[in-house]
Amino acid sequence: MIELATVSSKGQVVIPRRMRAGLGLSKNTRLILVSDKEALLMKKISESNIQVRMRKLLDTFSEKFKKEAIKETDIKKEIQSYRHTK
Repeated sequence: MIELATVSSKGQVVIPRRMRAGLGLSKNTRLILVSDKEALLMKKISESNIQVRMRKLLDTFSEKFKKEAIKETDIKKEIQSYRHTK
């Protein structure tokens, strides 16, 4: 299904009724948004799904940090360095 939408002055976009109905979107439905330079993807996601995905992501980072012996101070230094380059 292809529809056109317009971004309002407040940055809001109305998802057309047919799309909302087809995807089962209603008030307070949570969406995750992913973008690159030319596209925006919205995916319906539940709170429990968000928690499971975040836990997996944190576990992955924790394992990598342990394996590479990366400490919290190392991360803070990298963040500071990045902020100073912007």
